[in-house]
Amino acid sequence: MPEVTREQGSSSGLRSRKPRNVRLDKPKTASSRRSGTDTKRRRPRPSTIYKFLVMGSSAFTTPARAHLQMHPRDVFLPLRVTNNCPDPIWPAILTQSGTGPASTGFMLNPGDTQSQTVGGDWIGRVWGRTNCSFPNSGTGPASGSGGAACDTGDCGSFLQCPGAGQAPATLAEFTLSSDTYQTFYDISLVDGYNLPIGIISLLDESGNTTLQDIPPNLTNPVCIGTSSLLAPVGSTSDADFGSNSTFPLPLDQSVTPSFVQSWCPWPLQLDPPQKPGDGVYPYPDDNIQRPIFNPCLSACAKYNKDQYCCTGSHNTPATCSPSDYSTQAKKVCPDAYSYAYDDQTSTFIIPQGGGFEVVFCPAGRSTNILATFGDQLRQLAQTGHATRDIVALAQNVTYIREKNTAAALLSQPGASLLSVALLWVLVFLA
Repeated sequence: MPEVTREQGSSSGLRSRKPRNVRLDKPKTASSRRSGTDTKRRRPRPSTIYKFLVMGSSAFTTPARAHLQMHPRDVFLPLRVTNNCPDPIWPAILTQSGTGPASTGFMLNPGDTQSQTVGGDWIGRVWGRTNCSFPNSGTGPASGSGGAACDTGDCGSFLQCPGAGQAPATLAEFTLSSDTYQTFYDISLVDGYNLPIGIISLLDESGNTTLQDIPPNLTNPVCIGTSSLLAPVGSTSDADFGSNSTFPLPLDQSVTPSFVQSWCPWPLQLDPPQKPGDGVYPYPDDNIQRPIFNPCLSACAKYNKDQYCCTGSHNTPATCSPSDYSTQAKKVCPDAYSYAYDDQTSTFIIPQGGGFEVVFCPAGRSTNILATFGDQLRQLAQTGHATRDIVALAQNVTYIREKNTAAALLSQPGASLLSVALLWVLVFLA
């Protein structure tokens, strides 16, 4: 295998910093109760999530049950990983259960896609590593100095990941099958953020008419927490991400590139810029220019305390509240997990039987799918199919714009139900 090295001086910032000599602990195993990136967040099981989201519904039935003629472990589904970043990245894949892909780590140049297959019973995650340097052996760093081979997402300095990655890392998480014949997936910032990410559900490639009938703008979340890749407010440049003009994605229009530039709480920056001169620790409002590539640790990953990780005496929704990091992360990426008990506004549930594509650095705007189509997605989870009403609403551009605007307003600090109601009155009178 040819040597893979980092280059310096990229305008994107992905390769702008020198390697850090970081001593890594032994990678966590899939059976560990801690999270995949060396923190201890608690994560509900998919069956628990389903019961929580559709509590009080009638017994679940779905055409996916009839469609599934073989055990999920005997079905192979596509898992594609695409790099839309301006620099190389090194995606990593962790299999927690089921049949995983042949390769668990590889280099992707800008514009490249790696196609693999996983078993229909696969449970795992995908993340991107940045600023890596590996020797021909695949175990780094190439300098031989020890420490991490990658600045973010490193997994024991191995190209082929033997376990979980080092925080911070933006995660795409999948449970492809369950006892309710459903697939669960999400974008997670619970362990921190390093790269923008999007997930495309490959509905049309499933051969399952139940999946093919689902509008694609209900299933393809995007999270962009990097200001250089965030389009201006009002842009709809990625409204057809994995979709089309008939079914435009609801895009969050509430945050500006300047907000995204500084959304990460100051102490949680992986490498906070230093204040010039006197060396006094900078206040968040000092307006110090942050780097383009600015990975952010979650409060759980940084401090490893129960109140941030939803563990110990804080292991219930009533005793674990979102931290400042979680609140900020949710503003930037409304469809992403921001802390362990963020299920209702973070989990996507569709009938099982389809594959996925994970896209790094999808430029445009973050999506706001679950706030816009929450009722429709709960109905889809309950019944297992997209009704005519769901399909019609998914094509209603006016509904998408109005509902998305109301959801964005409600998410802002100090917003109230009254302000949202007034907005709807203005829309109605317009």
